[in-house]
Amino acid sequence: MKVVLLGTGNIAHFFAQQLSSHPDINIVQLYNRTLESGLVLSQAYGIPIVQQIEAIDTTADVYIFCVKDSAIAALADALPLKGKLAVHCAGSQPLSILEGCSEQNAVIWPVYSINKHNLPQHRDVPLIVEGNQEAALQKALYLAERLSDRSTAVNYQQRQYMHLNAVIANNFTNHLLAICTKISAEQQVPFNFLLPIITQTLQQVEQHPPEQLQTGPAIRKDIPTMEAHIRLLKDHPEWAAVYESISASILKMYS
Repeated sequence: MKVVLLGTGNIAHFFAQQLSSHPDINIVQLYNRTLESGLVLSQAYGIPIVQQIEAIDTTADVYIFCVKDSAIAALADALPLKGKLAVHCAGSQPLSILEGCSEQNAVIWPVYSINKHNLPQHRDVPLIVEGNQEAALQKALYLAERLSDRSTAVNYQQRQYMHLNAVIANNFTNHLLAICTKISAEQQVPFNFLLPIITQTLQQVEQHPPEQLQTGPAIRKDIPTMEAHIRLLKDHPEWAAVYESISASILKMYS
C-alpha cells in the first residue's frame, strides 16, 4: 500500500514512525508548504518531500491529511484524488471536508496527545476509525492495525462524543492541574505533594467507575468548606467560577 503524508507535524511523525516498520506499507512522499520544517521527518525516514500541491504524487493508494484542522478542507479541494482513499486525523472534523478530493474518505483519530519530540514507543494508542463507505472503512482499519493494537470503528456522532470526552478528560484535567501549580507557586507550597493522589485517582478509574470514587466537600454537601475555598480564590474570580461550577455539577450528579 503506497501512502502519501500531507503535512509533517506531530501526527505525521507518529504515522511515519508506526507505518515505516511494515513491509506492506510504503510511504512514498511527504508534502509540506514549508520545506525546511519538513526536512527532519524526510531525512529521518528517507522519504522524498515536496512543497507544491502540483508536485504531489497522485499514484499512491492512501493520502493522510496531517495538517491542522482548519487547513484540511482547502487542501482537499485543491487535490483531486479520484479513486484514492483520503484520510484525515482530526477528532472533531466531519468526513465531508474531504469530499472535494475523493469519493472514498476516512478518519483515523488517535485519542492521545501526540508530540513529535516524545512519540509513544508502544502500540497502545487508541485509534477511532470512521469511513464514509465500507471499502474506505476497511482500508482505514487495515492502516489502523499497523499503527496500534487498539482501534475501533464508530460513526460521526459517536466520534463527536468521543472528542468531547477527550477534551474534558485530558484538556480540562490538565488545565485544573495548571491552576494547582499556580496556586502552589503563589502560596509557596509544593505542587509535587499532589502527585501521589493524582496518580492514585488515575489508577483507581482503571478498576472502578469514576462516579463510585467521588470524594470531597461537594459530595458531602460541606457548604462551609466550599465557601471557604471560594474566599481563598477571591483574587482569581475565573478559578472561583470553575470551582463553583464543578462543585454544582457534583452536587447535582449525587443529589
